Amino acid sequence: MQYQGIVKFIGQKETIGDNLEKQTVVLEENTDREFKGSLAVDFFRDKIQLLESVKVGDLITVHLNTRCNESKTQPGRYFNSITAWRVETGAQQSAPAQANDDLPF
Repeated sequence: MQYQGIVKFIGQKETIGDNLEKQTVVLEENTDREFKGSLAVDFFRDKIQLLESVKVGDLITVHLNTRCNESKTQPGRYFNSITAWRVETGAQQSAPAQANDDLPF
């Protein structure tokens, strides 16, 4: 799955559990809608280095893994996990459509 958005926030590296490093980035959808949605994406371990050249305001595309996990301490309670494994910087632009200007009139 892919998601393209503008980097709104880059969190600090965190250490959770037994020396597991994590960094969170918030992306705002790249649309002209009045109320834009945002998505928090986590980067773990060696994937954190993918953020070295990324800064707030950049347009990026992230490749994601999504999972639903059950709480270990509260059975029956679930939460989503959204993690990134690849980052592409800049807009993905398609070739402009060719205008058909050879009309006879």
